[in-house]
Amino acid sequence: MYSRPITELVGMRSSWRSYEDTEIEADKLNRLIAFMASPGVPPFGTEMRFRLISEDTPGERVPGTYGVIRGARYFIAGALKMGERDLEDFGYLFEMIILFATDLGLGTCWMGGTFDRSGFADSMGLDPDEILPAVSPVGYAARRRSVVDSLFRIGAGSKRRKKWEELFFDGDFGTPLDRAKEDYAIPIEMVRLAPSASNNQPWRIVRTGGGYHFFLKRSKGYGSLFRVDLQRIDMGIALCHFELAAAEGCLSGEWRIEDVDVGDLPERSEYVASWVRSSDNP
Repeated sequence: MYSRPITELVGMRSSWRSYEDTEIEADKLNRLIAFMASPGVPPFGTEMRFRLISEDTPGERVPGTYGVIRGARYFIAGALKMGERDLEDFGYLFEMIILFATDLGLGTCWMGGTFDRSGFADSMGLDPDEILPAVSPVGYAARRRSVVDSLFRIGAGSKRRKKWEELFFDGDFGTPLDRAKEDYAIPIEMVRLAPSASNNQPWRIVRTGGGYHFFLKRSKGYGSLFRVDLQRIDMGIALCHFELAAAEGCLSGEWRIEDVDVGDLPERSEYVASWVRSSDNP
């Protein structure tokens, strides 16, 4: 699927809001479009579709981004049919596409709010039972970031990450997971390095026995926008990183919805899903 290890792609990926006015080669465009047509199966089976929106398509107008994105000629947009855990599935598959674009040497940027939502919805031909959670520009990143781009990065604290012991736990939320003794250390680290809205890093993992239980720790004052709960999308991105890195490390398992008991949950926390290890894992 990817030509580079997932650990390398996660390290390469960065949010770019400034782009060169350069055409993407036909071969890369065709590979990206083909991948978008069939990026994989999401954990919870939500039906969705993706489209590359381009100003080079006759009769098509690329909707605006309120001055946030400069120079991009192409955008990836996705629509889903609403259902249970739909946004987690969207985050999972959209991140698969983002990583594929990264593998092609292209820049991207998750966008959940600062774009013309109705304009992109028109370009997608959105059905009444669909929503458009997010879009991303895609193209060759500019050699230098614009002032707006730099300000967004500073505001989001993109270089600051929570420590391992703040995010990952053993048995309950009071016991940090010992990284040195953890054979899933790389998949868990890929979760820590995942992108999230405003860099809030809302994911938490509690390990019990053969399961890794994912929880959403909501940020204060961070609600839904246009019926889109961005922090649920963040959880889908985390699931994507974890599963891809686990597969790369030959650590098999599957996503399940479990009746999990990890003691008292921290304030504003809710269960999302569990990765259950296969019996043939060490």
